[in-house]
Parts: sequence; structure tokens; C-alpha cells
Amino acid sequence: MHYRKAFVRHFGGLDAEMAPFISTVAAEKINPKLLKDILPENNSGLPLIPQLIGNNAADFVNMAKALHKLGYEEVNWNLGCPHKPIRNKQRGSGLIPHPERVDALLETICAESPCKVSVKVRLGVSDQSELMNLIPVLNRHPLSEVIVHPRTAEQMYNGKADLGAFALTFQELTRPVCYNGDINDLKFLQTLNKCFPALQKFMLGRGLLANPFLCEVIKSGNPKTENAIERLNAFHDEVMANYRTVIDGDVPMLGKMKEFWAYPTQNLSNGRKFFKKANKCHRLTTYQDIVSEFLAEAKWTAGTEEGECNQT
Repeated sequence: MHYRKAFVRHFGGLDAEMAPFISTVAAEKINPKLLKDILPENNSGLPLIPQLIGNNAADFVNMAKALHKLGYEEVNWNLGCPHKPIRNKQRGSGLIPHPERVDALLETICAESPCKVSVKVRLGVSDQSELMNLIPVLNRHPLSEVIVHPRTAEQMYNGKADLGAFALTFQELTRPVCYNGDINDLKFLQTLNKCFPALQKFMLGRGLLANPFLCEVIKSGNPKTENAIERLNAFHDEVMANYRTVIDGDVPMLGKMKEFWAYPTQNLSNGRKFFKKANKCHRLTTYQDIVSEFLAEAKWTAGTEEGECNQT
């Protein structure tokens, strides 16, 4: 929440946010700490959609009821998490190869949840046909939206998003569809618009972490960003100040701040050296000196390469 609140203060273009997933638990086990990140007073001011992960309908409904009491009207069911420990427990993408089980879960969830329900999916665990087999189930239930990331779980984030597979999925789904995956620059978004003119919604993930100006670029149609380094530095300083209110000690603070740079250094001219040096430091004062040194010399190099409408 500390990152999200600062992000919205410094960068524009976002229409809504989706929170990191929360594991569903039985009603008597809903610890207030589970919901701390999405308490309304901790939100940025943008519409926020909580995300749940689990494989028990009653637990899902109980969590949805708790979220509804906080004022939320929609929840997302994560059927896309690709991490093996998650999917091995038939959670996240691990449920995609089991359409009968998903069908039974949605029967209860959609009937009893006080919130609208959307789902986020991948192409399958290892085979694209797994999502195609699930689509009739998704079409049968009153889902508000289906967010599709066109990779299998086993691919994780390797290779390119499969626009050919997405085209087949988009054609078969009757519920509103949101595209997710590899939106790293304006050109790729324009490619998606060209390939899928009926597609209306897009979700940004790693691309926005790497280039926090990306939504502004997309909305304006202008790939150039003025005062990028200064704005990035101000954002960094606010995130760091936010974390200081809840974290004590150099080691945990450094862990958070090194994580902060994992993506945006991809778009800094000296990012590789910067990230390598920052990762080696053990004192917060040293870290701050490194940030000042490298940002003083850095140039913002976010790419705007031409995309390709490849659906073969």
C-alpha cells in the first residue's frame, strides 16, 4: 500500500488498481492483518479491486463478504498465479486443468458472493488447450470480466506473450475480456489495438513497474517523458519515507528499497551498474549516496520499439 499510494501521487493515467492477492481462509480465521493492505483508509484514492486466491468456495464467499463490508463491490479470483508451490496445491493456475472443479466452485461463489466476481487466467499450466477447455465454464457463469495473460504457467514470464493463442481465447470468451502481458511500451499497446480493435481493457504489470510513466505515455500518445529522472527520484524518496514509518533497521529497509529498483533500472542508462552496486551495500546511508550518485548521471531510456501483430 505504501508503494501504491506514492505511485498514484507521482504518476497519472491509471484508471484502477488491483491489489496483491490474499489467500482465502475460513471465516473464523480472517485475521485483520490479512486485510490491512486494502483497508479503505490505506488506499490511494483510485478504485481498487481486491484479489483472492484459493480453492474453497465457502472460504472465498466469506472473504468476499468481509471485503464487501469494507465497501468493495468487486473481487478478482486469481486463476493465473504461475508459481509451482501455488499451482501444485490446485490454487492459482493449478486449477485451470480442472474445469469441473472450477465449475463447481463458481456455482457457489457467483451465487453467494455479495461482490461481483472476475477471474484472471493463463493459457494453462503446460498446454494452451487447458484454458480452451475451461472457457465454456467461464462463459456459463456471470463473471464481470476475464483477464487473460497469454502464457502458460510453466513459461512463467519467459518468451513473448502468445497473441495467436490470445486471439483464439478472445474469440471464444463471451464475458468481457481484459488483456494482460508484455505491455511494456506505447507501440505494443498500439499493436494490440490494431490486432484486436474490439478489445477495450488492458492490465499493466511488470511494464508499469519498469516504466512508471507508461500509463501517461499511453493516454497522451507521446512516448517522451519530461523530467523523468527528477520525478523518479521524488517518487523513490516518498516510498522510502513511507516505509520508514513502519520499518526499523537498515537491513529490512534496504531489502524494500533494493526491491524498488528491480524493474526501473532496466530503463536507466547506467541501471545495470547502479543495481549491482546498490545490491552490495549494507548500510542505508551508503545506499542513499549510491542513489544520489547514479541518478545524477542517469538518463531515462524507456524503449518505444515497433510491435508486430503476429497471430500465426
